[in-house]
Amino acid sequence: MQNRETSRLARTEGQLDVAVTQSVVRHLSGRSGYCIGTTYASSVRHGDLLAQTDWSVVEHAYAGDPDVPSSPEILAALLDEDGGRQDRALLDLYNVVHHQGGIYSATAPAVHFVAAVLDDPRTSTLVSPGRGRRGVRVPLRAALLGWLTSVMQHTTEPDERRRGLLADVAACRAARPSVYRTAYALRTDPDPAVASEALGTMLACLLDAPELAHHRAEATAWSHGHALAGLDKHSRVMAVLSLQSWGYGTTPVMETDPDPVVRAAAALSPANAGSVQGTRALLDVLSTPSAARWCKRNYPHFGPIFMVSFLPAAIDRATLDHLVPVLDVLLASAPPIIYVGDWGARLRMKAFPNGFPPVEPPTTAQRTLLDVIAKHCFGPDFPRMCSGGDARVALRDLVPEGSVFDGDVTAFPPQ
Repeated sequence: MQNRETSRLARTEGQLDVAVTQSVVRHLSGRSGYCIGTTYASSVRHGDLLAQTDWSVVEHAYAGDPDVPSSPEILAALLDEDGGRQDRALLDLYNVVHHQGGIYSATAPAVHFVAAVLDDPRTSTLVSPGRGRRGVRVPLRAALLGWLTSVMQHTTEPDERRRGLLADVAACRAARPSVYRTAYALRTDPDPAVASEALGTMLACLLDAPELAHHRAEATAWSHGHALAGLDKHSRVMAVLSLQSWGYGTTPVMETDPDPVVRAAAALSPANAGSVQGTRALLDVLSTPSAARWCKRNYPHFGPIFMVSFLPAAIDRATLDHLVPVLDVLLASAPPIIYVGDWGARLRMKAFPNGFPPVEPPTTAQRTLLDVIAKHCFGPDFPRMCSGGDARVALRDLVPEGSVFDGDVTAFPPQ
């Protein structure tokens, strides 16, 4: 399939002329349901962009599957005159070229193409942005910025979570300066959806990019008010965490954002360590019914923030009296992944700073905590402990005799 893509997009002395572009259109038309209009046929620039990549040597997630459109077909269809086909192409961009956050050899060329066509009038078509935002229609330009944001964020994943070959990730990271410039130019777009997504893309390009650190101040200057508020919840959390990682304060977001997860993320700032409101934000999000579902959510670069950020921060900042009922609610419904992290050692030190058993009779809060640990951390119905990275390792001698599951120390079962 990819060799056919190359022949369809072959260059003539380094450039496609109009006739070749029209040939591309005729070949792409009718394949996998795509039909490219005459407006695209007259656009030599976009044909040239597609021709700059040898599609025979790059792959997306479903390379070789004849039922899945090729990368150039997906990209060309983004500029189709039919809004429905543009919608489908956007979906394919996520599900095929950037499948489940993966980075493939076709992803970087797609990034360059998408960034280059954001000024095309056809990207003003209203589409569904995806990413769980149902019932919402935004300009395709905004949705494409959201896709660029996702790609840029996933290039920052550490090796153990990276979904893609190092060379493919490096190719996408190399595109960050040009993508940043494109997003920066759209930060004042009159459409608030586009302006907000441009901010998200700017911040994603700067994340874990020391070579672009000189842009952080200008990006931060746009990270307040309507631009930040216009992003979806995931993007607002990522924006807040990014700003914190550069040393910028996020207290206004903690005080005003309508979403508890975003407020809790903003509360993580060291400036809020002594804030009663910040501590309350962390406790509130850990004790909400949806907390169990969010435990599994991984944020690119920052990981599963419930276990590695929210819970440790709450343990450090809250009093034991306030913390114990929250743990009771959280551990009662959380998936086994909640036991990952160092929060067990933090909790032990918090509850018994002078060692265990305590010299003095235990307080009511200490007794209640021991009951919560016995009830929600150990027993035959709980996954066995793993020797490393399991929070319960630091807690296993705190429970009453006989409550600890006397099994082999093994790894967690697959989730």
